[in-house]
Amino acid sequence: MAVIELKNQVRERIDSVTDEYLLEEILNLIDFESNKEGVFNIPDDHLKELEISLNQMKNGETISNEDVDVKIQKWLSK
Repeated sequence: MAVIELKNQVRERIDSVTDEYLLEEILNLIDFESNKEGVFNIPDDHLKELEISLNQMKNGETISNEDVDVKIQKWLSK
């Protein structure tokens, strides 16, 4: 398929999308692929969540994978 045909198909499908999250993800993908030499910037809301997670780790507020697996198995067996 030629590049022009692909672009037309992409435009048609994007025009039909109404989901804001999906449109943002498409834009992020295009930005990422077109800017391979640049540095990846983490969105502010992700940075806030990472900071919360790091603070939880520093405060010992963690659960081992083994404990999580046990909890999941108990939950699934109910």
